[in-house]
Amino acid sequence: MQRSTERIRVATLVVMFCALITVTDAWGQVPTHAQRVEQWGIEEVSLQSGHAHTNPFSEVQLQAQFTSGARSVVVAGFYDGRHTWRIRFMPDQQGEWQFTTKSNDPELNDQSGNFIVGPPSSGNHGPVRVAKTFHFSYSDGKPYFLLGTTLYNWLNRDEALQNETLETLSKSPFTKVRFGLFPKWYEFNRVEPGMYPYMETSPQKFDLDQFNPEFFRHVERRLADLERLGIEADIILFHPYDHLGFSTMDADHDDAYIRYVAARLAAFRNVWWTMANEYDLFDPVMIPGQKVKDWDRMFQVLEKSDPYSHLRGIHNFATWYDHSKPWVTHVIIQDGMGHPARRLADARIRYGKPTDVDEYGYEGNNGQDWGNLSAEEEVSRHWDITMAGGYASHGETYVHPGGILWWAAGGKLVGDSPARLGFLKAIMMDAPFQDLVPAPEIVQGGTALALKGEYYLVRVKSPYMRPGEATEVSLDGDEPYKVDLIDPWQMKTYELGYSRGGVQVFQTMVTPCLFRFTKATGVDPKLVSADVQSLLGKWIGDPAATKPPAAVPLKLAPEHYSSEFTIGELLDDPRTRALVVEYLPTLPQKGFIRVFTLEQLSKHSGGEYSPEKISALGEALKKIPVHQE
Repeated sequence: MQRSTERIRVATLVVMFCALITVTDAWGQVPTHAQRVEQWGIEEVSLQSGHAHTNPFSEVQLQAQFTSGARSVVVAGFYDGRHTWRIRFMPDQQGEWQFTTKSNDPELNDQSGNFIVGPPSSGNHGPVRVAKTFHFSYSDGKPYFLLGTTLYNWLNRDEALQNETLETLSKSPFTKVRFGLFPKWYEFNRVEPGMYPYMETSPQKFDLDQFNPEFFRHVERRLADLERLGIEADIILFHPYDHLGFSTMDADHDDAYIRYVAARLAAFRNVWWTMANEYDLFDPVMIPGQKVKDWDRMFQVLEKSDPYSHLRGIHNFATWYDHSKPWVTHVIIQDGMGHPARRLADARIRYGKPTDVDEYGYEGNNGQDWGNLSAEEEVSRHWDITMAGGYASHGETYVHPGGILWWAAGGKLVGDSPARLGFLKAIMMDAPFQDLVPAPEIVQGGTALALKGEYYLVRVKSPYMRPGEATEVSLDGDEPYKVDLIDPWQMKTYELGYSRGGVQVFQTMVTPCLFRFTKATGVDPKLVSADVQSLLGKWIGDPAATKPPAAVPLKLAPEHYSSEFTIGELLDDPRTRALVVEYLPTLPQKGFIRVFTLEQLSKHSGGEYSPEKISALGEALKKIPVHQE
């Protein structure tokens, strides 16, 4: 019996010893990684350590240097829970790569490996970059047309609703989705998520030094889902609509959050960064209890943390950030006051960067001015922005049972604008859209985008209101142009025939509409009409409609201030601020009033300001040019 007991004791010690060796080997194992990845894919290096850390998120520094020939990229790692650290790398060139790790944890330090990067798979064109100053292209040079939609809180809703959202997106025309990571607390956004970016210490109380890896794994799955659909993921890092304390974190926690998010997500090729939604509401003057943040510092932290230089911007409420700063790659504008294209000319002149009006109001019925647009108005505003040389993002705010709105939670699209915006995208992508520039000097009674001598797109937005009104456009040369009439609402294109270059004057029978003029070669002269009006008359079968109106000299009037400008804009220019103070001396110079246009002031001020004074101010503004010589 004693010998038997001794044998059991020895056997137990052997098992324990072997188990100890196995655990030790697990911590000290060679890092796992793929042997072959595609260009702009993700190489993930996984390492483990049994070293005891009080807080592995903050105590452990880990990075790897990836090298291929003369190309070298340093990438930060991150803690993913369960004694596991990961380093994600997006290789931008093909060939053999090597990596070596560096860490203050000896079990993570000086680990190495190599792998092969092959050609990208079909549909993988790499990250989107700025192209031709005002546009975007994928890294392989393929032009990218931005057509965004808004899904602020979709990641924080239930799995079934997220899957329904992805199914809807798969059938939509959208090429970019903007959404946040932190849960949003706002009308139609008052559903607590199942998990948060930080570990909970008690219900809705968080340890801001401990990230929640499970939450971020969920985000990563959704980024991969969007990537498979060919959709860019515009990640909003901060927003002010918060009741859990995330928007009032101190600078150290803000920076740690930025670095962790970048380490985990930057290797996804479809990532864009929006530093904040309505950054200027991070101000106790606007929202009591808020803290003003140092956006410049935070942008620089993000820039240093992202080795791939994904696109970076910031979204305003009433006051523009200084988009000329080098860490901003593209201009993001909110302008839901009914004239979203008006500021684009100023943005192009001031910043020389692509401009994206990410919020111009939403198609829907949610009882708010900004969320109660008709589909016609949604489409019209988007065309306004397009014709001014910018890009834009859609949103839908129809209210469904349970308070589910696409703009907040996703689900299904029911509005009429998405199909028409898809038609807009098709029209633009069929054009040399990256070479078209706004050309107000060649058109009256409409707006124009032009690649002069080759391609023109002329939009007539509204019916002619006075006798003799017409559309006039000057086409370079005397060669023939193919003329198409485009109905953006019915989504139809009519081939009218051919007409000569030079000055064309006509009255269209369809509004809103677009005329497309494309240079034609080898056309039988007998098929070329002298003017567009005769083509229109023939198209509707009305001989009386074939005579063109009289031409008038084309004149480009400089833009002047008007009642369409916001109070904030008027207060930002010393010349117009003086007029505002003169006519409306009691008007506040800070706060939410800055977002309203002068024409909306009476409506939103409760009649506090005299309509006569507002009207007189509007007339005085017309004498002030927006751009000084």
